[in-house]
Amino acid sequence: MDLQQALECVNLVPMFQSLPEDQKTEVAKLVVQHHYPKGTIIYLAGDKVGHFMILEAGQVKISQVAANGKEQLLKVLQPGDFDGEAALFNGDQRNMAATALVDSNVCQIEQDAFQKLLQKSPQLSVSLLATMSQQINSLQEEKTLSSTADMAGKLAKYLVETGAALDENPFKLPLKKKDIATYLGTTPETISRTFKQLTSKGLIEAKGSQVKIIDEDGLDMLV
Repeated sequence: MDLQQALECVNLVPMFQSLPEDQKTEVAKLVVQHHYPKGTIIYLAGDKVGHFMILEAGQVKISQVAANGKEQLLKVLQPGDFDGEAALFNGDQRNMAATALVDSNVCQIEQDAFQKLLQKSPQLSVSLLATMSQQINSLQEEKTLSSTADMAGKLAKYLVETGAALDENPFKLPLKKKDIATYLGTTPETISRTFKQLTSKGLIEAKGSQVKIIDEDGLDMLV
């Protein structure tokens, strides 16, 4: 992976974006790219965290096994999302699993290498602390906004991102509709109604797990 591509990965992460270019370059030198075919388990609960993961392309589901033994979807990573930031600072074990829903490219930064960089560059440590503090404030604001977002907009965003990740149209949904409901923070009944709503507006065609985007611009307007 060349340095420019690694820098592009680093720039996807909010806590790195406002760093000076020389500091971002030092972080980028630590990036290693991995390709995971569809269905690959990237890590399991109980694994040592070990690395920070930035999704460059594809989709990755993060899940855990509930007390009743059923898999519980926690979130779906889209390109630009990241996972395991705590791994940069501690050596805890995973309490969830990550699986590639489609062919995915991941940029990884190993914990040991990153911590050595922090020890060598106290200025980077200070910059990261300041940036992370700003991100905490931003996340609080985003949480308030997302709680009031329209479900049609959330589903529209998910469908557009999934179509882009698969690079197909029509495409087969990587998740069951009940899992999409969990991911979007609603009920399966609401998801079914919202699919029908988008279909009736002529924005999509949906039959079972098969979806065809008819009007991507119209979906984008809902987001």
